[in-house]
Amino acid sequence: MSDYITEVFSQSGPISKAMPNYEVRHEQIEMAEAVRSALCNSEKIVVEAGTGVGKSFSYLIPLAQYVLERESLAIISTNTISLQEQIIHKDIPFLEDALNKDFKAVLVKGRNNYLCLRRVDRSKSKQKDLFYDEFEIREFARIVAWSYRTLDGSLYDLDQEPDPKVWDMVSANTESCLGKKCPYLKQCFFQKAREKIRDARILVVNHHLFFSNLAIEEEKSMLPEYDALVFDEAHSIENVATEHLGAIFSNSAVRYLMELLFNPKKQKGFLLTIGDQDSMEWVELVRKKSDRFFGHIKEYFEENRLHQDSDSLRIRRPDFVYNELGESLSGLSESLAGAKKNARNKEDELEIGSYVKKINALKDSLEVVLNQSLENYVYWIECSKNKYAKKISINAAPINIGNILKDGLFSMHKAMIFTSATLSVGDGSFRYFKERVGIDDSKELTLGSPFDYKNQVRLYISRDMPRPERVSEYALALSEKIKKFVELTNGGAFVLFTSYSLMNIVYEELENYLNERGFNVLKQGNGLGRSKMLSQFRSREGSVLFGVDSFWQGIDVQGSALSNVIITKLPFAVPDSPIIEARIEELQRKGKDAFLEYNLPEAVLRFKQGFGRLIRSKKDTGIIAILDSRIINKSYGRQFLNSIPECEVIIEN
Repeated sequence: MSDYITEVFSQSGPISKAMPNYEVRHEQIEMAEAVRSALCNSEKIVVEAGTGVGKSFSYLIPLAQYVLERESLAIISTNTISLQEQIIHKDIPFLEDALNKDFKAVLVKGRNNYLCLRRVDRSKSKQKDLFYDEFEIREFARIVAWSYRTLDGSLYDLDQEPDPKVWDMVSANTESCLGKKCPYLKQCFFQKAREKIRDARILVVNHHLFFSNLAIEEEKSMLPEYDALVFDEAHSIENVATEHLGAIFSNSAVRYLMELLFNPKKQKGFLLTIGDQDSMEWVELVRKKSDRFFGHIKEYFEENRLHQDSDSLRIRRPDFVYNELGESLSGLSESLAGAKKNARNKEDELEIGSYVKKINALKDSLEVVLNQSLENYVYWIECSKNKYAKKISINAAPINIGNILKDGLFSMHKAMIFTSATLSVGDGSFRYFKERVGIDDSKELTLGSPFDYKNQVRLYISRDMPRPERVSEYALALSEKIKKFVELTNGGAFVLFTSYSLMNIVYEELENYLNERGFNVLKQGNGLGRSKMLSQFRSREGSVLFGVDSFWQGIDVQGSALSNVIITKLPFAVPDSPIIEARIEELQRKGKDAFLEYNLPEAVLRFKQGFGRLIRSKKDTGIIAILDSRIINKSYGRQFLNSIPECEVIIEN
């Protein structure tokens, strides 16, 4: 073990001196040493470290030492914004003070997160044509006022998130950038951010930026060449990479772009600022063709979907509907290209060019999905069930992201660290994670949590529950059990579901009951965003939160606010999801057992994430209730129980 790592983490070391009540965690030191070794030998290592190990310190300290000594560059990629902000605003500043070092760390955001002062100035002179109503004008005025006082000019610095349409008119983008000819070059927020990146030794990004960066041309890349890569929250890699290496074409995207160009009813839009009458006519044609095209998609969806509740349908043949929209999109693109040649000035030329590229990108996505031109991809229709936003989309996604990443990203001879609290399945094997994301040759390390789960957690398992497929009976039984467990802790509960439909049934059954007893009841999908729901949950005693998917992971609620996690159903993925269906078919073609090779490991990993919501510090205590009796009545249930830390278990009827 290196003297440096030992000294930094020791009871008499710099961290201990800077942190009151510091305790040496041997798991943290072991991980730091493993990361240091991987960096020095340009190796890949997969590390599962339980909650409370302090993973970020374990990789930040050896990583900073490595890049500062070699004057090289490392990238840290996270899935959630909260972890990204913790690393850049809390962990790194603390370690820099404690170690008396400048890590030269920079938070990297996508280009359109920054304000473009030239576009702000242009929009001032064109606002009567660009903005639809008083609300948009007020939003623009708010952004203008902020532009005089902001230091970094990024969305993060804005007090309140702006209207997306107004922000689109003033944000930085590659297509409308004047570069060195811009009169605002010296004040440019994006260029200042790029300069910081040039001097940096550690870049902190999120998975979405990292993988969208992988999918674009080299010259437009936000991220420079790097020598080491850390994926924190590595369990999210497959889903995020799948999203960014796929394609989507939706009615809402077409509608949004046409609204930006021209709205005939309100006589507003970009085309009025350049007086392009011909393109206005093309916009109207695109609108009409789009309504008809997506109308045909909806008809096809309604006629072919397997059951009424489904919001997606697999497309198994190319050109399943006639592409009557592609020609009018091409016509609009050509009309704008003509307007670009006759632009009055360089600014107009660039703005027109950016719209041409957006239209062509839409057209390309449309053709990719309709022609099914990408091999080993799955194609599907999605129709939103939201009565307010009737989004219809056609989609494409890679079936096996591992093959793509294995041959590209992971074939590079560079140090790569993959870490999370949930990477192994059942008996501690990393095989599933490594196969899914395409990691071949790597070292592995499993570290437990320093928390005392035996004394901090009581796990309740309900033995005699109806089978989940008997939905009405199951929902009724769930409601009764939830009442009992919520009252046991006087609220402070996450009630986790695997589907909106079951959650909505149970919520309707319990809403009045819980409200009458004074609980603050929150439900995902009721209009509040995730961050506002969490804020209310933390601040109001006796809260009960009904959530799906995003509340199973990436949530950190410490203290008495959360003392109860109720898992209503083992989190097996919905079998009629087109991506899951295609992945299962691929495994079956290879002669593998899809349940054991895919469904079960996925469910175990999600279960571990749900379990991990409860204990976030050494002082946290509480209960976890599992209301799905398959965990003890089925042979595979043992894999779920083996995947979590040992704790007190109470099996009840």
